[in-house]
Amino acid sequence: MGFWNKVRASTEETINVRDDLSAGTNVTLHFLFLGGLAWASGQPFLFPSLGPSAYLLATGEKDRAEGPYHVIGGHAVAAICGLIAYVLFADGIVVVDAFEQGEPFSSEVGRLVISGIVAMLLTTVGMLWSNTNHPAACATTLIVALGLMSTLLEGAIIVVAVALLVVFHNTIVDRVQDFYGVKPEDPR
Repeated sequence: MGFWNKVRASTEETINVRDDLSAGTNVTLHFLFLGGLAWASGQPFLFPSLGPSAYLLATGEKDRAEGPYHVIGGHAVAAICGLIAYVLFADGIVVVDAFEQGEPFSSEVGRLVISGIVAMLLTTVGMLWSNTNHPAACATTLIVALGLMSTLLEGAIIVVAVALLVVFHNTIVDRVQDFYGVKPEDPR
C-alpha cells in the first residue's frame, strides 16, 4: 500500500466529526476563559504550554498524563525546575534578546542553553519521581529557563493558570459536554 493510501486509511479510521468538533469547542472555551482572565488582569495567564494541556483535556482524558494531578503537578514541577535552572545559570537574560544579537558563541546564549538543559533534566527526573508525567510541562520548563516567564510571580501565575484550566475544564466544560451530550467518546 502506498504512502497516501496509508494516510487515507489511517485518517478514515480516526475521524469522528462529533468528537473532533467537541474538542475544538472545548479548547475554545478553555482559551476564552484564560484569555479573558489575562485580558482583565494584565497578567500572563496565556502561555504556549497551555495549548498542549488544553488539547489533552479537550480531546478526552487519559489517566497517565491528562488527569488533574498530572497536569497541575507536571507544570508545577516544571515551573520550579525552570526557575532553579534560570536563577543558577541565566538570571537576567531573555532568550529573545540574546538571539537578536546573532553573535556566535555568545556567553548569554551559552548560559541560556545550559539553563534549558538543566531545567529539562530536573523536570524529567522531578516528574518521574513525583509521578506527574505531563509532556506539555516540558515546554513550561523551557519557557521559564529561557527567561520568558522567569520571576517568582510568573512561576506562580503558571501554576495558577494551569490549575484554573483544569478546574474550569472539570466544572464548566464537563457540564457543558454532559448537558449537550458532546463529551468525546473516543479519547485520543
